[in-house]
Amino acid sequence: MKRQDNWEDFARLPATVCLLIATACAIARQFGGEEWLTIPAATALLVFIALQWQGITMTYRIFSVVTPGLATGLWLSDKIDAQTIANGVDRAAFFTFFLTSLAVLRESAKSSTLVRECGKALVNQPPARRYMLMSFGSHLFSIMLNIGALNVLGTMVQRAVRITGGGDAQRLASIRKKRMLTATLRGFCGVPLWAPTSVTMLLVLSSLPQLTWEQYAPVGLVWTVLFILWGALLDWLAYPRPRTIQVADRNLSVLIPFVVLVGLIPTLAYFLSRITGLDIFPMLLMCAPVIGVIWIWYQYRRADHWLRLRLVFRRMKRSFPKTFTVQRNEVVLFASSGFLGVILIPLVDPEVARNFLVHANVSNATIMVSLSLIMLICSFLGINAIITVTLLLGTLQQVPGLDIAPMVQASVVAITWAVFAGASPFTASLRFIAGFSGVSALRLGVVWNGWFNVSVLAIMYMVLYIVL
Repeated sequence: MKRQDNWEDFARLPATVCLLIATACAIARQFGGEEWLTIPAATALLVFIALQWQGITMTYRIFSVVTPGLATGLWLSDKIDAQTIANGVDRAAFFTFFLTSLAVLRESAKSSTLVRECGKALVNQPPARRYMLMSFGSHLFSIMLNIGALNVLGTMVQRAVRITGGGDAQRLASIRKKRMLTATLRGFCGVPLWAPTSVTMLLVLSSLPQLTWEQYAPVGLVWTVLFILWGALLDWLAYPRPRTIQVADRNLSVLIPFVVLVGLIPTLAYFLSRITGLDIFPMLLMCAPVIGVIWIWYQYRRADHWLRLRLVFRRMKRSFPKTFTVQRNEVVLFASSGFLGVILIPLVDPEVARNFLVHANVSNATIMVSLSLIMLICSFLGINAIITVTLLLGTLQQVPGLDIAPMVQASVVAITWAVFAGASPFTASLRFIAGFSGVSALRLGVVWNGWFNVSVLAIMYMVLYIVL
């Protein structure tokens, strides 16, 4: 064990350098960099995996071996060409850029007193508005912190709700805890519907190049609001408003700076995308780490200028390598999925797919409902959604004459992802919340959150058959 720890400490810095090289190549390619940048990007990712091999779990080790082996086999058998492999590497590097960029933002938010104060304000609200505020607050936290938001709010819910005594006191405390955790979960699950920091948007926009985040975001925001409001309505119907309010009303003004901070990233990215001519989504990923570092700088505001500078560099030197390398499994999964999504899709015969749909007389609505159901089934079987969505959307784009609007495809994938994130016991979000709830992940997703999930899917499927 000591030898492994020593190796991890030794490998952390060079592994971080490898991630930064792959990220730099991805950024350069966004600005029209030379195609030869694919070579250092691929080399950096392979060296990163080698350096972090001891910490990578067996499932992802298999991914890291099978993926380049499959690409080599397909290339040698003339099923794909070198350009396809290069495009796959570019996609893998971009997915790595996504992880690295958002890791800086999460590292910045992790030590922020603003986050903790906002969490306390959300938890300590009267029952009449607590659910709604917890949902929207969890949603905002999750945009910045991802799964870390569940840790912050879940811990605060545990501290705020002490199930003691007996009779009505214990029952009411249990109900309060259940409602708060359910609200937290649903707010988190709304992130895939639109947020540029969600992996869902990364996959959707990569698979649908004709659709930009700027075009989709207004529609996604509508789905998000409806998603959260529908959850609030079901909560209100299930739990009538109590006659007495036992919780102090904390001032919500502390949320204003956090809301401004969340809105700053897309706003800055929008203006920079107009100046540079780049799509807004990659520009968002470039802005996120810059804002993250500035946020760390602000956290040391009580120190003088030079001391702040030293503290920021010390934080970057000590924390960033660990923050980057602890994502080793995610890097393998994202890079492999992005790469496979490029090299496997050309193997699909578009004419065979089109003839099948024609002879089966399958409607567009049925295609989208089937895609949604496959995603759900795979999520309950433990198959990672990143792989499922990459292959399903990529295959769909190969079908000639398919007249399903990219906006519809993106919406169905995003809504389905939001549903299974709060339903499948294999998702990290559900397992995380279950740890605070005292019930199993399966019970939380199927019993606590089941009616909400089923109703959202039923509404979406009905709308699809009406509209398409």
